[in-house]
Amino acid sequence: MKYCLLAVEGHHDQAAIGKLLKLSGFKRFDGTYDDKFDLFWKGFIPTYPKKGGNLYTRVAMPSIFTSQTHSVAIYVGEGENLVPNIVKTLDNHQQYAKNIYSFGLIVDADDKKPAEVAEEKAEGLKSIFPMISSEPGIITTGSPRTGIYVLPDNKRSGVLDSILVDCAASIYPDHKGAAEIYVNSFDGAHTKHFRPFSKEKALVASIVSILKPGMANTPSIAQNNWISTQTIAAIDELRLLYGFLGYLLGLD
Repeated sequence: MKYCLLAVEGHHDQAAIGKLLKLSGFKRFDGTYDDKFDLFWKGFIPTYPKKGGNLYTRVAMPSIFTSQTHSVAIYVGEGENLVPNIVKTLDNHQQYAKNIYSFGLIVDADDKKPAEVAEEKAEGLKSIFPMISSEPGIITTGSPRTGIYVLPDNKRSGVLDSILVDCAASIYPDHKGAAEIYVNSFDGAHTKHFRPFSKEKALVASIVSILKPGMANTPSIAQNNWISTQTIAAIDELRLLYGFLGYLLGLD
């Protein structure tokens, strides 16, 4: 069994990567702690509630996907705290740094240059993975294999939603067109709080509200066809991410 650890910033990223794994034939662990649970990942089981902690903090249990050859955990590390949190976790549970086949970090570029983001993240990870490349999209082979992917495509600024908007143009063109009309109908007085890529996030949320009324973005990404064989074939950025995961995880 090849054990692989992926680390992402948020739950919507976790859902997107999980969907790509499902398209590769993986099945998601349903969370039932029984004889089917792989004890290799036992170190991630949270002790909750933590003494003195916030009772409303979401449990930091990774989602786990398995195939006949692989077991992959997707860890969510709270945005900007991702690298410090994963380093702390792996310091406490060194088997997840030493006894794994591969480790991958998937993060947003936001309004920065992907090369700068990858360099910053790699520097923070060097104590755990000294061979990790500081170049986005480059996989260092070894034990373990390591790599950093900077969304949307390792070249331009953006976020996961940048890819999802492009996916919508392929799979949900009517929804995307109507959502653009809606979002663009608001003048500056209503959008002055927008940050870079807020418009993309608003477009995705608007489409989700029609696909799954009342549903948040994360379950829609996991359940709807934003990420599908059609969008992988049509959208270069998604296909690039899919290829990165396949090579990092050593998939056929």
